[in-house]
Amino acid sequence: MENASKALIIAGAILLAILIIALGVYIFNQAKSTTNVDELTNQQVQAHNNTFFNYEGSINGTQAKALIDEIRNNNQSMPDLGDIAVTSNVQTMANEKDNTQLANLKNAFQTTSKYTVTITGYQTTEGQYKGYVTNITINK
Repeated sequence: MENASKALIIAGAILLAILIIALGVYIFNQAKSTTNVDELTNQQVQAHNNTFFNYEGSINGTQAKALIDEIRNNNQSMPDLGDIAVTSNVQTMANEKDNTQLANLKNAFQTTSKYTVTITGYQTTEGQYKGYVTNITINK
């Protein structure tokens, strides 16, 4: 009888130890996921901006037209971010964010010409879209 009593105490102690270890692992994972939120946000910003970084530098007219399509898609799909403004010396635009104006600019690019793309602005206000591209300059 005495051995059975000791066996139950030992089994209880083992179960209690397993419970404490499981609780420690759970708390560790919760704390780890909290720190990964900032890292995930940085990855999302980088992934979004890479779309536009690929066009930065010297490009031809076909690539410039593709860039305008990317900007128009971005402006339509991410209204919370605010539109990406385009400045260009190829065509004077009254409103550099307006999709009609962007379509006109796209048509003004000649496929055989060379253009220089520069990213000139990023979202600086705190919040969900901090660091996202907001201004792009395309010059001949």
